[in-house]
Amino acid sequence: MSNNKESIYNCPHCGEKSFNPLTKAMAGGLNSKGKVCKSCGRRCCNGQVSTIINAVVYVIALVGVILAYLFIDNNMLAFTLMIGSIIAAFLISRIFDAFFMPMTKVIRNDIRS
Repeated sequence: MSNNKESIYNCPHCGEKSFNPLTKAMAGGLNSKGKVCKSCGRRCCNGQVSTIINAVVYVIALVGVILAYLFIDNNMLAFTLMIGSIIAAFLISRIFDAFFMPMTKVIRNDIRS
């Protein structure tokens, strides 16, 4: 019986816990290069669910930007809401990547893992 508990911070290649929430948050989705594992040197990224969640969050932010542009007369308030929705989308997607769903192998063909 092994005491190596499965964690979302484990490398999918070697199984070592070589990522922390910050490095996992910055690993990116399936379309990114990912982050290099400290133990085995191969690249890992967040999985398909992360990519879908990020797309949904950024579409919601885009709708917020368009609605702020069209329906708010105060330019400073509209600009603040536009910037705020983009920053919120970035932070929400990174927080989701940092604390939910395990790491996966990079599937890009142009990256050698």
